[in-house]
Amino acid sequence: MKIGVEGFTFDSAHYTEGITEKCMNLHGHTFSVSVEVEGRLDEESGMVSDFGTIKDAVRNTLREWDHKFLVPKREAKNIEGAGPFNLEIKIIEGKAATTENIALNLAKEIHERLGFPVKVKVYEGERSYAVGEWP
Repeated sequence: MKIGVEGFTFDSAHYTEGITEKCMNLHGHTFSVSVEVEGRLDEESGMVSDFGTIKDAVRNTLREWDHKFLVPKREAKNIEGAGPFNLEIKIIEGKAATTENIALNLAKEIHERLGFPVKVKVYEGERSYAVGEWP
């Protein structure tokens, strides 16, 4: 059985090697997140998992992503920043900090908290999204 929670957001900055040069500029998005987990229906409780447990896992995971600069691990040593601001970096797996890799990394991190197979849908803006699943 599959159950899910929706309506989560986080704000982060990234850059990507997109079709246009402007994607290489440091820029930010409000990413919207939906999470679906798969598990067995427990005969006693009638639930796969309490929705509150899933929501807590998603919120705690997204706290580690919110207001961060998302950087692929292979580029982390090359990042420098100075100024009258904080620079908090979230290192992610994958070649680039694309929405696809963000979804996959989030799915893995939420799976590690919950233990269920996880599917994460991440929207970059209103109409563009990627779905990541773990395992």
